[in-house]
Amino acid sequence: MTRKSILKSCILTAFLLFILNIADAQKFAIISDQDSYEGAKTEIQLYAQTLTNEGLNTIIIIDKWGHPDSIREQLHNLYLKNKDFEGAVFIGNIPVPMIRSAQHMTSAFKMDQGKYAWERSSVTSDRFYEDFDLKFTYLKQDSLRNILHYYDLNYDSPQKIQSEIYTGRIRIPWDKDNVLLKAYLRKVVTAHLESNQADELLLFSGHGYNSESMTARLDEKVSLLQQFPQINKQKNGLEFIDFSFDNHIKFRLLSTLSYKDLDIAILHHHGVADAELVDAEPPAKGVQNNIESIKYYLRSKVRDVKDPETTIKKYTEWLGVPQEWFNLANDKNQTITDSSYSSNMDIGSSDVKKYYPKSRFIIFDACFNGSFQVDDFIAGEYVFGNSKTIAVQGNTVNSIQDKFPDEMIGLLGFGARVGEWNKLVCYLESHIIGDPTFRFTSSAAENAENILKWKDNDKKLLKLVNYPHPDVQSWALRQLVNNTYPGISNLLAEKYFSSPFGSTRMECLKLLAAIGDENFIKVLIASFEDSYELVRRMATIFAAASGDPVIIPAVIQAATNPNISKRENYQLTEALGVFEKDLMMKELNRIFAGVDTTGNYSGVILRDVIKDIDNQCKSTKKSIETILSKDTKQKSRLFEIKLLRNQTYHTLIPDLCNYVRDCDNEQAQLTLLEALGWFSYSYNKREIIETCSMIASSDKYTRQARNEAMKTIIRLKNPN
Repeated sequence: MTRKSILKSCILTAFLLFILNIADAQKFAIISDQDSYEGAKTEIQLYAQTLTNEGLNTIIIIDKWGHPDSIREQLHNLYLKNKDFEGAVFIGNIPVPMIRSAQHMTSAFKMDQGKYAWERSSVTSDRFYEDFDLKFTYLKQDSLRNILHYYDLNYDSPQKIQSEIYTGRIRIPWDKDNVLLKAYLRKVVTAHLESNQADELLLFSGHGYNSESMTARLDEKVSLLQQFPQINKQKNGLEFIDFSFDNHIKFRLLSTLSYKDLDIAILHHHGVADAELVDAEPPAKGVQNNIESIKYYLRSKVRDVKDPETTIKKYTEWLGVPQEWFNLANDKNQTITDSSYSSNMDIGSSDVKKYYPKSRFIIFDACFNGSFQVDDFIAGEYVFGNSKTIAVQGNTVNSIQDKFPDEMIGLLGFGARVGEWNKLVCYLESHIIGDPTFRFTSSAAENAENILKWKDNDKKLLKLVNYPHPDVQSWALRQLVNNTYPGISNLLAEKYFSSPFGSTRMECLKLLAAIGDENFIKVLIASFEDSYELVRRMATIFAAASGDPVIIPAVIQAATNPNISKRENYQLTEALGVFEKDLMMKELNRIFAGVDTTGNYSGVILRDVIKDIDNQCKSTKKSIETILSKDTKQKSRLFEIKLLRNQTYHTLIPDLCNYVRDCDNEQAQLTLLEALGWFSYSYNKREIIETCSMIASSDKYTRQARNEAMKTIIRLKNPN
């Protein structure tokens, strides 16, 4: 078929879709603003026809409403008429939902909504369009940026994400004449017509990520080789780059992205909306390099200060360095050199423009890189610029480091659409930028389309639990949990102890954590000795979130391991503050009974763990005293209450419940009720639920307090 005949066919198809409204046959929607549609009509229709040819019958809808509620209603109606309806892509300036009072559905975002500007303290999220069970209250449209619309998550809404459809964003704010949009859609159509397996991957680890743990990086590579068995071949199918390879790693990274026809690039680094923060000043090697590094540091402290003499004096006295090391701080040429050195630590849009990224799909495991609501976001440059990149997954706010970043990613190797994968693993902030329908050619005899259709068939799912691929197993287990399959807890425990796949064991631990029964504790204790670093690391996080005293021996055993990974150790140190001090010390003494701790590393470990226990427990004691004391100033009390969202002090639950019941300060009461909702995995959360149930059902409390109590109950009963 010629290109001209294809265009005629797609125009006819679009006409029939609009006029005949055959909604029960539709599986996907293209929602475009009027300007984008008029400016790229031919390309949008060709894109729609390409998807329809794939079996993804597509309808084109022009946004004539300019309001998220109307668009959500259209999508919901399409879904109700046809359960095979998969999702939508938003082209142009489609209204952007800004979600408030839902920070628990993010991976890390925590900000005072009353203190900071609405645009900053809300979460940009298209989960609004994807999860039809979530309930929202419309608040307002932004007065300066009309595309932004603010919503509160209702107290009686589900408090976890279970999206029915997936979406993607094609928004190019710098494309004033639709030239880039047209070029991008032509690129997408070409990619859909190709046969391309996901057998070329890149794994990148940036500065400061996961405490720069080499164990974490090594184990992730091992897991990826299991999740993508097709890359286990003579030809190198898995590239690895660590920021420490070069003084400025961005040149190697961008060159590799442009040199190889990569399929998937997984980029672990920090970020802001318009830049990837991939690097930092490397450790100096040798005496002269150390001196130059100190001079660079000192120049940055003196440059452009109002009183350079006082600043120089402060640093010479503090560090004992000669005054000459501050020379050239304000020298023009040296300033340019220092500025260039500093800027080369990051990747900005101007850097990406100099290269030709070939990776079809990129995962930005970073903060803010996917902030499609702003006019300059780095993910957009990769997707909509001069590249072969079709889509990326990026975050609109900050993202936690300690998460399951490659969860079920192997399904992409079976031809799962990137939007479908994102639907399975997303947080409130995780979005597909670009075409969410993009998929690779399956590298296995089976394909994702055949596998995923069995999500409601328990008999088929039980067979897939034993399919020889980790992520097919993980997906099947997840669906059985969603289907409330009887005996799922025992099945998850059995699978954890029998599976050779680290990612499947990680999925079992995660799913059992939400169930929170005796199998969870049994698997959690075993997870501290798992061969996969991520499982061990997440075990420390779940242990802190649970607080069950029976976990203490496993926690202390791990804390005294001389070969513990850096990131595990970081999380374990944080966890020591949530358990009873006496029980931890008793276990520590048991472990070191009869061990010679004089003049050796065993003594160092013992002293360090004692110090950590003492410091963390002191912090816990100080926190509860500040919250409960009548003499505490309101600002300090609220600050300590908010810290409970990160540090769930399970031993303090009875005291906190007593306080929230009798608190005569509504602001403190509301803040504490919200904070108690973060005790989702606590072994003692039953007491919180009982307290909140009493508050929710009593006229003694304000409507706000009753609503917040109900919201906390829903959160605790159905953890994310």
